[in-house]
Amino acid sequence: MHRKRYQKGSVYLNATGSTWMGSFSEYVIDSYGVEKRVRKQVTLSPVRMGDTKTTKREAMRLLQPYLDRVNSGTMQSRKVITFDAFCGVWERDYLSLQKPATRSAMRSYLKRLRAAFGSRDMRSINAGDVQRLIARSMAEGLAPKTIRLMWGAISQIWQAAHAQQYVDAVLPKPKLPRNPKKRARFFTLPEVSSIVDASDGEHRVFYWLLAETGIRSGELAGLRLSDIEGERLTVNQSVWHGKEQAPKTDNSVRSIALSPALVSLLRCQIDRQRTKGHTFVFTSENGTPWDMNVYRRRKLTSLLKRLGIRQAGFHAFRHFNVSLMDALRVPLKTIQERIGHALTGSFTLDVYGGKPDWSRNVEAARALGAELNSYLTAHSDQVGSLIAA
Repeated sequence: MHRKRYQKGSVYLNATGSTWMGSFSEYVIDSYGVEKRVRKQVTLSPVRMGDTKTTKREAMRLLQPYLDRVNSGTMQSRKVITFDAFCGVWERDYLSLQKPATRSAMRSYLKRLRAAFGSRDMRSINAGDVQRLIARSMAEGLAPKTIRLMWGAISQIWQAAHAQQYVDAVLPKPKLPRNPKKRARFFTLPEVSSIVDASDGEHRVFYWLLAETGIRSGELAGLRLSDIEGERLTVNQSVWHGKEQAPKTDNSVRSIALSPALVSLLRCQIDRQRTKGHTFVFTSENGTPWDMNVYRRRKLTSLLKRLGIRQAGFHAFRHFNVSLMDALRVPLKTIQERIGHALTGSFTLDVYGGKPDWSRNVEAARALGAELNSYLTAHSDQVGSLIAA
């Protein structure tokens, strides 16, 4: 350990002679826990501010608070680490505990952040640096939503660094770009009917299940045969790029009632899967769950193009499901339970809404199944001609 010396410090002019700079030594603890002495430089004051000139004596007076801090008898060595090094710590100790999908998104933000702050000491990065990064990202065409998510990553990193005493405070929230709310894309009943009627076998089951339950694609990929019992479907997990993970929120773990028409379709699908010896409801040839990104690109996109339906992802089925339940006057609490949304924010609904009502869940399922089945039956000729065209 270094013998701590009393610091007198020094002041000097910068290269252009326009600014007073201060210099002193400080004892720090690096990321390996080793104490060392480092030379610090601080900007004190411009030499001239209007007609006023700052003298060397006055500059020394501005440096004194820094010297008082390092010469204090109670002053402990501060921990230091570069941004790049702490990112490694954060990935190992914090990000590794997140879901695979979250880890993938965060690493894309880390790549940009490391390029901006890489070798800098964490304490030297301030609110101005972050604001400049945001402004530069906007100028480069990064979407407002992406920039906001990047700030979320920065905030988490600084909270962890503050907890481990690598920074003295968390960064304040910067000025973020406005993220205008876009109208959600959702399928209509005729579009869903066309998609279901144009599909057969397991694909018909797949699309009907998405439309009637509003289940998320990852949750659908993670469905096991044991998760379906009679008219009840239970969501326990989701699958992302072949990796099993917990559902999106606590409320996502839920039971969803199924209509008789969907139960019949699922029974045939379960029999097919059991014959193959597979444990998931929808699987590839080797028994692994479907990769929903691959399925969307290879199956859904081409199907929509063939049917002349505007392109959309699986979430459009979820929005369709909610809009149809609303049209069928399904109670809001039941919609929340079936769709697996987090708390609504309504104190009355969230606290006094009561326990889940399974009978209403069943009523909603039967109404949804009947509506879809009725439209398919009434418009089968029309749908068939659309497909043929």
